[in-house]
Parts: sequence; structure tokens; C-alpha cells
Amino acid sequence: MKIGKRLCSIVVALFFLPFICATASADMAQGIETQITTNNSSQMGPDIYGERIVWQDDRNGYYDAYIYDPNWDIYMYDLSSSAEIQITTSESNQSGPAIYGDRIVWTDDRNGNADIYMYDLSSSTETQITKNESNQSGPAIYGDRIVWTDDRNGNADIYMFNISSSIETQITTNESNQRGPAIYGDRIVWTDERNGNADTYIVDIYMYNLSTSTETQIAGDGGFLEYGPAIYGDRVVYMSEGAGDLVWMYNLSTSELTFIAADAWSPAIYEDRIVLMYGMVFPDIYMYEISSSREIPITSDEAVYHGAPDIYGDRIVWQDDRNGNPDIYMFTLASAEVPALEGMKALREYVENTYKCHVMTKNALTELLDTSKGFHEKGEDAKAVSMLKSFIHLAEKMKVCEQISAAEADYMVDQAKGIIDQIQVH
Repeated sequence: MKIGKRLCSIVVALFFLPFICATASADMAQGIETQITTNNSSQMGPDIYGERIVWQDDRNGYYDAYIYDPNWDIYMYDLSSSAEIQITTSESNQSGPAIYGDRIVWTDDRNGNADIYMYDLSSSTETQITKNESNQSGPAIYGDRIVWTDDRNGNADIYMFNISSSIETQITTNESNQRGPAIYGDRIVWTDERNGNADTYIVDIYMYNLSTSTETQIAGDGGFLEYGPAIYGDRVVYMSEGAGDLVWMYNLSTSELTFIAADAWSPAIYEDRIVLMYGMVFPDIYMYEISSSREIPITSDEAVYHGAPDIYGDRIVWQDDRNGNPDIYMFTLASAEVPALEGMKALREYVENTYKCHVMTKNALTELLDTSKGFHEKGEDAKAVSMLKSFIHLAEKMKVCEQISAAEADYMVDQAKGIIDQIQVH
């Protein structure tokens, strides 16, 4: 990335800063807000995938009575069953959970150092992923791959574990520090200090492509701190410091850099939407719609701290201290905020990656969704709706035959009906 191009973007961002800040008075997003946790301890750092939300929770007290040292555990809430589940019970710290499909990963210090652990919801089994005596922390997961920050070499490196093959791979070998990885498909992104560090005000974003075995610097020009990347598809979002606290998006396909927001933090991305913390002392949660360049407030309370947002489909989660302790809240976007194509993509991803059934049934359901999507993209909405109704009929038939659970069938039917409503509205 050229320095001139980046500095030009900074100038543009600062020039429009009054306009950007003024959007705080914009119309709120339409939808339903739900309080997920009600325990009066601390629930923090939520992550969401499909119908499941995970977080770290200190309701079980402290394992050291003389030092402030909470016994963090991992908890999960299943939206389909309205059930809260305690995932870990070890009397040490389990923190920073991430979820993909049936698998939850986290950082665990039960062995006297930080390790990566995983829990498989489908088999109710817990597995220790790393066994090196150094520290492994901050895991992220996509499919069969887990990535994390690892200090076994005397500096922070990025490592990966393939669940199917049980093979561990060192991703970075540079002798500086690489931290905070995120993964989507074959791409891993992280914060990298090889060109400097926080003291020299130089921290960059790098990417490794597993399919091509190539490492690429995707952001950085020698004058800003750039950190905290998240990735979805071809888009990487990250933060920078230097001319204020800014959020950016980089398109891997076009090499285009887009300014997203000032005074903003902790971006997460899903499809066409970015969620972030907006503001300095008591930040609110905002959603940025990429296709329309709209900023939409999700929360609006200048006396409450809202943090650590995440997004999946039409659901946004965050931690919220309005009750005097951090709780987990969720906002479900109304159908008017969710384009039909995005709903189809999210439902297909659920069927493909989360839903458990016979492969022929899964193929039939995904084929109906793909056909409906094709009709909708061509403007043949009557045919698109017909395919969705066939999808609903098949899901309900599988429910009656007890080939899928009632909760799974009801979720898919509700989502498909919502997509139909959205198509018919437009």
C-alpha cells in the first residue's frame, strides 16, 4: 500500500469527521433487543454463530481468596432452546471464547500456562489442543482450523491446528511479534510488528493464504498503528491510531481501502455489515452497511458502556453494563434491515455448516436455496418464493418424520418465511 494513498485517505476521513460524528442522531435500527444474561456477576466477550452465543463468565467466584483473580468460565446460550449451558467447570480461568458450528475454543490456564482448549457440542467432549509449556492464547476458529498467538519461540507467533488431521503448523516465522489472528476460509490475518512496534508507532496487518502458501502485507505504510483485524470473505476490517482512532476496510480482491468510521473500535464483519464500538468514554454499538455506506445506531445511551460487538446474520451481540455489571445483549435486525439475498446466504450457511442430517437431505435443502437465490437475482421473485416454499415443505416433512429436531426445523422455517416476506415487500 502506498503512503500517499493512505495519507490521502486519512485527510478525507478527517475532513468529513463532523459529518461522521453527527450520524449519532440518525434513526435507530429497526428490530428487537434481548438481554441474554441476567446473572449479577460479569459476562464478557461474546461470540455468536448461528443460534449459539458464547462468552466468559465469573459467576463461580475466585480460585484465590487473597488476590482479585476471577474464576472465568465459558458459558453458552442456545437461542433455539432458550437454554443457558455452562461449558467449562475447571477451577481456573477459561477466557476469550470463539465458536464455529458445534465447536467452541478458548484460552485456558489450568496447567499453569495458557493453553488452547476445545469443546465439541455434538459429542460433549473437551479436548486440549496445545500442550507446549509456553503460552498459547486468543484462539479463532473456522471449519476444522484453529489459529492462535503462541510465544514458544521467545516472541509471539501465529500457529494453526487442523482438527481433522491433528496437525499443528507454525504460520509465522519472523522474529518480531505477530498477534491476534482471525481466520476465514484459507486466509489468516493478524497484527504484525516486523516493521516496528507500538513504541515506534509502526504496527501492520499481514495475511497468510493457506491455499497458495503466500504471506502478504495488506495494510501499513510506516506511520500508523494498525491492529485488531477481522475477516469475512474478501474483506478485512481493522483499527488504526495515528490521526485519531479509525476503522478501515480493505478489499482483498480489488486492493481498495475504505474509511469506515472515526472514534471507533473493535470492528467485526459479516457479509455486508460491520459492527463496531462508536465513541470514546461510553461507546455505543453501531452497524455500518457496506453496500449503502449507511451508519445505523444499534444502542443509544451515553451513560452506558457497550463493548466487544460481534455479528452473525441478522443478530448482533455485545457486552453491556446498564445493570451495574457486564451482561450479554443481542439485537435482532428487522426484516427491513436484512436484504433477501443475505438471508438466503445465512440460511444456506446454517444448513451447510451447522445443521446435522443425512447428506442427501442437506443437498436437497441447499439446492432449493441456491435455486431460489438464482431466481431472485434474475428478478423472478415468484419462482424464488416458490422454491422457498418447497424448502419450508421439506423442512416440515423432515420434522414430522423425526429426521431433524423440531428446533432445527422451526428455525429454518422461520428464516425462510422471513426471506419470503422480505422479497414480497420489495
